[in-house]
Amino acid sequence: MIFAEQFKDQPRNAWTRFRAVLELIGKGDTDLAERILEGLSYHPRVKPEVLEIYAGHLRRAQSAAPVPRKVNMPADYLGYPDNRLHPPFRRLEAGRDLPKLFPAHLALPAWPGPRNDFSFIDDATTTLLPEGNVAATRLHVVYAPVKPGDSDTMLDRLAQQDFPGRLDVTVFAGKGVSPAQRGFGDTGTCRVLAADILDPDSQTELRAIADAADLVLFLNGDVILDDLALWRMAWRTGMTDMLVQPLAQFTGTESMATHFSGEVNAGTFNSRFPFREVAGLNMAVPAGLLRKTGPLDSRFEDSLHAARELAFRMYNAGSYFAPQAAERIAGIAEPRDHPADAQLYRSLCPNDWDRKEDGTYEVPKVSVYIPAYNASRYIERAIDSVLAQDIRDLDVCIANDGSRDDTLAVLERCYGNEPRVRWVDNPNGGIGFASNQAVRMSNSLYIGQLDSDDTLKPGAVRAMTEYLDAHSEVVCCYGSAERIDDDGRYIKNEYSWPVFSREKMMITSITHHFRMFRRNAWERTPGFREDIVNAVDYDIFLKLSETGAFHHIDEVYYQRRWHGRNTSSMNERHQTSNTYRVQREALKRLGLDALWDVDAPDPTEPRNVTYRLHDGAGMVLFWPDYSYSNPYQKRLYRKMRRHTEVVGGDIDAALEVLRQATGPANVTFHLHWLNFIFAGITDKVTARQAARSFAAKLGAFVAEGGRLAWTIHNTVSHDTAFPDIEAELSARIARSAHVVHLHSEASKAEVEKHFALPADKLRISAHGNYIGCYPNYITPDAARRALNIAPDDDVILFAGQVRPYKGVEQLVAAFRTVLKTRPNALLILAGQQSFDPLSAITPALTEAERARIRVADRFLGNHELQLFFNAADAAVYPYRRILTSGSMLLALSFGTPVVLPAVGQTREVLAGRDAGVLYDPDEGEAALTRAVEALLSRKDSGEGDAMKRAARLLAEDYDWPDFSPVLEA
Repeated sequence: MIFAEQFKDQPRNAWTRFRAVLELIGKGDTDLAERILEGLSYHPRVKPEVLEIYAGHLRRAQSAAPVPRKVNMPADYLGYPDNRLHPPFRRLEAGRDLPKLFPAHLALPAWPGPRNDFSFIDDATTTLLPEGNVAATRLHVVYAPVKPGDSDTMLDRLAQQDFPGRLDVTVFAGKGVSPAQRGFGDTGTCRVLAADILDPDSQTELRAIADAADLVLFLNGDVILDDLALWRMAWRTGMTDMLVQPLAQFTGTESMATHFSGEVNAGTFNSRFPFREVAGLNMAVPAGLLRKTGPLDSRFEDSLHAARELAFRMYNAGSYFAPQAAERIAGIAEPRDHPADAQLYRSLCPNDWDRKEDGTYEVPKVSVYIPAYNASRYIERAIDSVLAQDIRDLDVCIANDGSRDDTLAVLERCYGNEPRVRWVDNPNGGIGFASNQAVRMSNSLYIGQLDSDDTLKPGAVRAMTEYLDAHSEVVCCYGSAERIDDDGRYIKNEYSWPVFSREKMMITSITHHFRMFRRNAWERTPGFREDIVNAVDYDIFLKLSETGAFHHIDEVYYQRRWHGRNTSSMNERHQTSNTYRVQREALKRLGLDALWDVDAPDPTEPRNVTYRLHDGAGMVLFWPDYSYSNPYQKRLYRKMRRHTEVVGGDIDAALEVLRQATGPANVTFHLHWLNFIFAGITDKVTARQAARSFAAKLGAFVAEGGRLAWTIHNTVSHDTAFPDIEAELSARIARSAHVVHLHSEASKAEVEKHFALPADKLRISAHGNYIGCYPNYITPDAARRALNIAPDDDVILFAGQVRPYKGVEQLVAAFRTVLKTRPNALLILAGQQSFDPLSAITPALTEAERARIRVADRFLGNHELQLFFNAADAAVYPYRRILTSGSMLLALSFGTPVVLPAVGQTREVLAGRDAGVLYDPDEGEAALTRAVEALLSRKDSGEGDAMKRAARLLAEDYDWPDFSPVLEA
């Protein structure tokens, strides 16, 4: 933290931090201001009304900020204020093995951002800045040429970039080159410096560049980027300072492959050590992250090792690596060309892939930190127990927290000549402050924790290190401890919970000493709290447990000295209140605090903690949960989640919740699609048994007091093998349900052709738009360039899975007719195919006809959808059976006019709006052909842009209402 040095002199002085908050607000850094202010929440000398004054200043500044609060770590995402983000639904599973006191109806969220999963950052940016803030971005390209003449070539390439923000370029051209400076683009500058990028003075230049930029793009060697690369990079970091974007070679092997695919070499960077995969000094780095980690290490001679070492520091600082496609990356030195650099790299970047041997290195693999206060009596034994471990690749980092005894003298006398023992001396700030200071002293991969009066047993460091090496998904492992007396004699084994459980951890701390965690996981938390006197360790390990998996090695590796002056015993009166505080803070970070609170049901046992839903809060379990691949359910329940507990869960889970003695007062099971009931079933007998079993469970749920709601998406599931059985089940569900929901009043008649709908149960709530569900920052012209589509082509798009019921063969046949009079017409079929619709056309397509049909037979990435929709003149969905068309709302959300069959919902949405063309599906291919030609004729007459604007405005009219009145009716 940039203000950490300022706080060292007066760590307990709240006013130093309040001044920093005001200074940061003045500079526009409201994110850091909020973090500092949050760290004063429980300060003993700060009254709530004083805290509120500063919070008010912060809120006003945040409301005026051009960019929403950034998302740099998992807690920023799950706990984003005002429910503006919509993380994945939590899921309740029937038959969970839960610890005593933990409520069976509370589901904890899955970890956002484990290992190198940056999808939560993309989701936050998509939701809050779908169209980006790229025009306000200050991007600085730093280029290090390899050969003479490379600079001119690279400057010409950069000049061709389609980038609306400010673009500056600095070329480190090497000694002997004449310095130069000129303008670049509309507002930027280009500087050519007579220096190598690894020169010591060049690092000063890089610091200045980072201070004046939002994003720094390092380029090295012969690099070719597509013309939208800078736009793409700037959008992706619009909401975060923790996303590194290394360039990766674009292969383009998939059909209609684009540089916008989220899968470009992503697997490579999901390795244990993504920093090892960077292709030289070719990566985009948020300027804030570069300021935090510092620039390149000038001791390197080649950029490859220098880049990897910088990437290691960024990895260790908690950043994520999201690869960006490059057309070409060449001319980078191979590692074998610089053996001295390879040795320096191994010394600075501890990992078991590059560093095969134990030894003493500049940056050790493990740092054991010790916060010390008046520790002179025991600290020598503590440190010696670390140095005596059977691993040399470690050091000890001590924060002397204003000790009033001889602690500092002991350190100087005993370890003044021991390079593996380092310490800082600060005024007293408390255990949280000292712990933060000690951890920040280290650059190691792994961090171990040791109290100043305790000792490690032999093998402790090796056991934890080897486990973390072998299990990259684990962010923290810990052992068990024994209690010793003042003189080191064994008393007993400490409490030890055998297997880690997040649910148990939410009730009480079970991460026993000795603990070791990944430094980058710690950086993905706010760090130790400095405003409480105890429960500090419980707080930090709760935070760490929100970033990834824990593992307990159930062997005694730690001796905990019991002498009557331990922090936990001396501050016992604060222990319970601080425990509640950190548990409530955990609820807040997990996004649960709006509906859940800490509860101690027995006043005589205040430490027996559980959690309870707020009074009056109902619970909805919905099934099946498609939200992982389709934003529909997130949008449907978006407003409802603010006041109702909404989780995924099947009917068995719903029955368990309903049967709890301490469960919620109102439990609703909301049923969606029925096809999951018959998943994997191939015969009618089994299908009928499955239907009866499901119906019986629904009946039991209703009989026992649960509310049943059903949203009808289809009259009968698409591609169902058992239409009669499903229709019978549908009729039974309709009779049993309290609420039957349709997205359109006009759909009622279509459903009743198959089964009756009780009028008193029927509720109508319209299907909403998908604005903010996918990125949408690329213009139509740029989208066509990215897909290699000519500006004057008439582009007809079908987007989605290609399945028999969707009528794609009819669309191909209609397109063949359109093509006869419109040779510049182009049909794009974008989506994974369950069959080949082109092979079914008779007579067979000619070579000329086939040349005007492009197929992307694959799943489209979220970032790619904008290319296909924004490049299209019309999105056509010739479905043979349709009740509710989410695809229509998706196309309209991108401002793409549509062609669809005229059925209840489509007529209701499009009637009287200039956003598309409907046709009579009973008239078949001829009607579809006329509809497509009618829309393209509107484009010919100059109405194309107006129709696109009308499509977007229509989508905006279809905001999602609060769904609660539907379920509660």
